[in-house]
Parts: sequence; structure tokens; C-alpha cells
Amino acid sequence: MLFFSTNWNASRHSEGASIIHEILSLGFDNLELGHGLSISHLQGIREAYASGGFAVNSVHNFCPMPVEILNDNPDCYEFTSQRPEERERAIRLTRQTMATAHEFGARFVVLHLGRISSLKGMTRSLMKGLMASGVADKEYNRGKLAAVQSREKEASIHLDRVRKTLETLIPEASALGLILVIENRSDFEAIPTERELLSLLRHFDSPHLRYWHDFGHAQMRENLGLLDHAQWLRDIAPYAVGAHLQDAKWPDKDHLVPFEGEIPFDRLVPLLPSSTAYTLELSPRAKPEAIIAAVEQWKTHFPI
Repeated sequence: MLFFSTNWNASRHSEGASIIHEILSLGFDNLELGHGLSISHLQGIREAYASGGFAVNSVHNFCPMPVEILNDNPDCYEFTSQRPEERERAIRLTRQTMATAHEFGARFVVLHLGRISSLKGMTRSLMKGLMASGVADKEYNRGKLAAVQSREKEASIHLDRVRKTLETLIPEASALGLILVIENRSDFEAIPTERELLSLLRHFDSPHLRYWHDFGHAQMRENLGLLDHAQWLRDIAPYAVGAHLQDAKWPDKDHLVPFEGEIPFDRLVPLLPSSTAYTLELSPRAKPEAIIAAVEQWKTHFPI
């Protein structure tokens, strides 16, 4: 089954019910409530939900958006922040998202865990070198090695903050019947890396903490020479429960309609569990006719 994220059209609507109706018109009746929804959006979505016609499978943190944040930004507060008050604000907002998920009968809450703020701009610098010289260039690889070494020095304290946060949130998710899912990120300063993510999942060993694969993010990291996309899916498959489905083009253009980019879905999708929930998370620029055509092509390649 394919699910659909409200990230595609939330910014075009001031009223929540119209967000839902536009998605339903594409033929979807199972949704992810994305991170770009305001409190007023949610009220309209509640009214549409009460009328029936669609279900919610996942909710992306933060949902609703914090009232003080004027533009959609799921990373406006981070669990990794050096400021305790920001970390506490992130936890409180995550609890609101969990409440939203519980209200709409969702199974999954999608989380970004944060980043190493002192390394801001690292990925942008790597991408600039990649575009100038290519992934095999010696100078580019020296820069990448230096980035890895810098990150290793900074990561520990940020991972400790994330562990403490998850120690608080996992039991709360369990009590609500929810599964917290950690989404992989494209930028190298983000927490966690693939190795760190596997370590976190093994550390908690909880059915209420699992992995959410973003195809576009992983492809961008492969373009940077930071991972092998297929090997990563083999490693993480035992923990994977869902995915953000999107395509990407070299080096860093993502959130494209599937089959419009370069991601080899035929090779990668079989590496994930057959029960994986695939959620289309697309750019607002994606055209309805292209989305509908891609869904038909997806069903041909991966019959349900």
C-alpha cells in the first residue's frame, strides 16, 4: 500500500480539509500528516477525519508546527541542542505530535534527532567539492576524510543527549501504542550516522523504536561517497518499518516523483521488508498527473 504525505500541498492551503480533499482526489486514502501543518490546519483535518474517507498511518514531528515558527521547519528545535531549554521544548512538541498520532489512529511518529550545530555547513562544503571535482577526486576525498574526523570528535555528547531523550519518549510511545521511527538524514552533520543509528537501535532493542528510510536522503549520501545505498538497506532491514518514497537526481536534488530521477528502485526495494509502509513525500512542484502516472508504474513494478 502507498501512503501520501501532506507535505506536498499543505503550504498551498489555509484550511485543513482542503489539504485532505486534494490528496483524496489523487486516489489516496491513507496519509501521513506532515511537519508543515498548523494548529488551524489540524482543526480542519479533524473535521474531515470525522466524516471518514481516509486513514492516517504516520505523523511527522513536529505536528502541529510550533505556533512561534512561521515557516515549515521540522528542525526548529533539536534533541541535540546544547541549550537545555531547547531540548525540553523539542520533547514537549514531540509529545504533542504523539498525541496527534494517537488521536488519528496512526502507528508511526517520524523523528529527526538533530545535528551537530558546530559543524553547520560541512555538507554544503562537501557538496561544493563533489560538484567541482567528482567523488573519486583525491582532493575531495581528503576533504571528506577531514570531515569524518571532525565529526567523530563532536558526536559523542550529541548522541548522549539523544539517548536520554529516547529513554524518556520510548515508554511514552509504548503507552500510546505508537512506534517512534528515526528517519535517515542527508546532511553529514546530522545525528545519527548510519553506524550510530544501528547502535541506537541495538541499544534500546525496543519494538517501539524503529527505522524510517528516506530514499532521497540516502541517495544524496551515496552521491557524496558516505554510504552504499544498497548495503545500508541490507544492514538496516531488520529494523525498517517504513519509507519516504521519492526520487533524486545527482548530486542533491530530491523529493522528485518516483521514476523521474536516478534511484534504482528495482534493485533497492527488494532489500526492504515486504511489510514496509511506503509514503510519497514529494515536492510541492510535483504535478498531479505525474504523481498518478508514477503510482501506476510503481504498482506494475511492485504489485501489492
